Amino acid sequence: MKTKLNLKRKKPAFLRQEWFRMGNQRKKWLKWRSVRGNQSKLRQHIKGKGFMPHPGYGMPAALRYLHPSGLKEVIINNVNELKPLDAKTCAARIAGGVGNRKRLAIQTEAQRLNVRVLNPRKIEMKVRTAQKTVSAEPSKPSVSKEEKTTKKEVVKK
Repeated sequence: MKTKLNLKRKKPAFLRQEWFRMGNQRKKWLKWRSVRGNQSKLRQHIKGKGFMPHPGYGMPAALRYLHPSGLKEVIINNVNELKPLDAKTCAARIAGGVGNRKRLAIQTEAQRLNVRVLNPRKIEMKVRTAQKTVSAEPSKPSVSKEEKTTKKEVVKK
């Protein structure tokens, strides 16, 4: 990871051409856009006019797509996808569409397997309160089909 940090320090900030003229709109102009002007000094690589992104500034293939902790990120949708992960080289990121109940199961299983979860949530209390409310609701008395038919016959007569 030290080599990745050193390479990042050497990479210049790729700022859009004439970003310094924009005043209040500066944040919008800090994002890189390709230069298209025929006489553009940045496109012609004139010294002192800034840098353009090129493939040579990229990270080595071994360091690409790693989390800053040095672990490879794996997106998890269910508990079964956790089992083949190696805790020393991989970290789990729970997918955004996973609900609280399944997320709680994934987090407890990851804790058991010593796999690091990159986006944990404190959801145990939410799930417990939801279960309490479901169990506390009074259940409606069930009416059998025979009783329903007898009620209909009584109403018809």
